[in-house]
Amino acid sequence: MKKFLAADFWLVYNFDNPNKRYQKFLSRGRNSFKRLIESLLLYDNIVLPTQDFLTLSVLVGVLGENEVIELLESKSISFLRVKGSLAYLGNGGGVQSYLIGGPNQPFEPFCAPIDEAISWALNGLAEKPKSRKLPQLVLKATTELELSKVAKDVKHETYQDILSSSELRNYFAIRNTDLDRLTGISPKQVRIFGGRDSNWQGDEIDIVMAITNTNLELRMMEFAKSDDAITDNPIRILLEAKAQRTLQRSSEIAFTEFKEISGLPDIGEAVLQKQTSLYKILEIDRSRDADKFREWFHVNCRKDTITTAKEYTNLFKKVPLIQKLPSRIIRFITTNIVGFINPGVGIGTALVDSFFIDRLLRGNSPKFFIEELDRITSKAEQKMK
Repeated sequence: MKKFLAADFWLVYNFDNPNKRYQKFLSRGRNSFKRLIESLLLYDNIVLPTQDFLTLSVLVGVLGENEVIELLESKSISFLRVKGSLAYLGNGGGVQSYLIGGPNQPFEPFCAPIDEAISWALNGLAEKPKSRKLPQLVLKATTELELSKVAKDVKHETYQDILSSSELRNYFAIRNTDLDRLTGISPKQVRIFGGRDSNWQGDEIDIVMAITNTNLELRMMEFAKSDDAITDNPIRILLEAKAQRTLQRSSEIAFTEFKEISGLPDIGEAVLQKQTSLYKILEIDRSRDADKFREWFHVNCRKDTITTAKEYTNLFKKVPLIQKLPSRIIRFITTNIVGFINPGVGIGTALVDSFFIDRLLRGNSPKFFIEELDRITSKAEQKMK
């Protein structure tokens, strides 16, 4: 099973009002939604990071309750719940994990029990979901990473990243002598990385926290056993540099080029504009042709543009078995198989069902998935014009 960590869909917890975080993501999250929809075609499962399940609120609010249920029931999406958050503490604390709440007061949603956090996220929607099975499906599709168990390792890796970079090491050394005691924070103060939508000063502490979050995403990717990932982290360059060890282009770049080569329209935009349904995309996504396409894409389209174009051309040179067989053999197969399934059906009736024969003899191929996707999205493109 190929998995994809959609970290650009992570509404990182910060001290802002939850509705403000929700609205900020909506104001700039269209591309994230489009990537999510297209990633459904490229991966068996999309892993969505979250702390307080505000990501779930956004999904239900934009795609709809029934659509999210379909995504969960088909196991197309899952959640990786990070329990807790990270902060930089003054007075020599450096990078530490933290919780808010307990033992005598309720925990905040970002560190509350999973079922309570899910309930909080769904109840915060203006239009409350009607289905009782939605929270159950989310709970079933969620795995949890205790941040307190990995915070020490993430901190160590972050400090090593800084010390191993001559540019960063020299930059930090101008005002600091100890990474746990950086300039810009008072003894009782706390600084956090609140995601792309939080305030960004760009000083040493902000850089440390952004790198820390990048390393946390890498740890999450490992924990979720994801094959690929994307991020919105401002220190994205670091993540991409580390990803170069795989010697692959990102799936986003590769699929964008593939769409240009194959002439496929903007699939994500078609779904968001309701010109085609998410159900149709998921329907063809579950076929054996889709499995063949994913296998073919990750082998042939992650290298470079020339290879993608070459393999796409070769793919459409292949002729299905039905086009190679002599007509007398097709008639024999038609008569015997259809007659076996439904005795008494004549050869004339059987031959009319050319679709049945085509499906029977053509086998499974990424070519047929591409053709079906093109058929659906081309209709949607015409509606948008």
